[in-house]
Amino acid sequence: MIGIYKNQDKSLTEGDQPERHKKTNKRHIKAIEGGKTYTADPSKNDIVYLARELVLCTLPHSDPGDVRAWGRRNGDLTLSVKPGIKQNRKTGEYFSVGIPYGIIPRLILMWMVTEIRRIGSRRLELGHYFNEFLAKIGLSGYTGRGPRGDAQRVREQMERLFRAVISFEYEEGNGKRYGATWLDMQVAPHGVFWWSEEKTEKDLQWGSWIEVSEAFFQAVMAFPTPLDIRVLRHVKDSCLGIDLYAILNREAFRAMKDGKPRFVAWEWLHEQTGNEIASLHNFRRNALVQIKEILDVHSGLIVRIQKGCKGQKSGIWISNLSNPSIPPEPTREQVLKGDVCTRPQLDIKQVPTFGQTAHVPAKELKPVTVEKFCRLYPQLNPYECKKAFDTWVEGLPIDKKPRYYDNAFLGFAGKWVVGKM
Repeated sequence: MIGIYKNQDKSLTEGDQPERHKKTNKRHIKAIEGGKTYTADPSKNDIVYLARELVLCTLPHSDPGDVRAWGRRNGDLTLSVKPGIKQNRKTGEYFSVGIPYGIIPRLILMWMVTEIRRIGSRRLELGHYFNEFLAKIGLSGYTGRGPRGDAQRVREQMERLFRAVISFEYEEGNGKRYGATWLDMQVAPHGVFWWSEEKTEKDLQWGSWIEVSEAFFQAVMAFPTPLDIRVLRHVKDSCLGIDLYAILNREAFRAMKDGKPRFVAWEWLHEQTGNEIASLHNFRRNALVQIKEILDVHSGLIVRIQKGCKGQKSGIWISNLSNPSIPPEPTREQVLKGDVCTRPQLDIKQVPTFGQTAHVPAKELKPVTVEKFCRLYPQLNPYECKKAFDTWVEGLPIDKKPRYYDNAFLGFAGKWVVGKM
């Protein structure tokens, strides 16, 4: 394994240094100069959701054209999308509205899943809240009437997405028996959609709404994957960047939970997120650029690059010392087994008065702190020390609790390790 990716990455070998185009390089420099690496827990307003299946299999990056259906496969899971059909009011002929593709449908789906979670209803109003979301992500439903303007692109992709039929199919077999489970669902079988070319600023305020299907509602309510909108805002100009962030965040959670690093081969990622790029070499090059952009702002990821040799696949390792920006919600299997990982506490609790003891939610160690502990005490588990440290901090008066968590942890560790090595 070579090339450890971290926030301040300087350890890539020359062969793994991706060439950056000007747009990406400006984005990288802006993040570094602006100090946009996010170490603080996200607020409630920073959390958005995406259905887990749409992390495992992603929508197309580019327009598939006038096709009857489009699909992507990831192991036993297959995603397929069929376009909606409309009638031409002038000719009476029926035509396809097209397959949703690109950045905007991904952002719209995140808004839809987040809004469903917020209100617990199948009916979504396409007014104030939707435009608020677009503004957060750096787009506008009000501006641009040309083919590349935000308003026109948002309108087109909304119609494609709302009228589409999305299908998920799981295949199972052991050589003797074979079976399949599938779910076909129209995203929004009912709705009212106003749009005016002359008064664009009012388009999404004239009572436009959609009602998602019951199947879609149940699918997105079944433990969707949470993401940090601050990271998405940084990579929002790349479909591949959005997809890779969702995947890496989920893999970091699984590595942290299992206590084992996770390996993802380039060919698997290619099939899962970018098979429109014919060359695996070109996909790898583009993916490396986007991974570095993600690491510029995602403070918890530790990623290593593995070159293929001696029967090993080339790909990336996600360290078990990584921390996801937001842990995914527990799966049904984890709930049944009682093996539930707690998400970060986002509610602000009342601060006790001076001199009182208080329960302060334990913080996560920075990856660099974990690495330093492992270098100093290679035979000991940093998280065992962290448990003892958190217990000690818990008993301190509020005015005595450490201001700098990681520094205090390392000071505590120097005493904790005595007699344990």
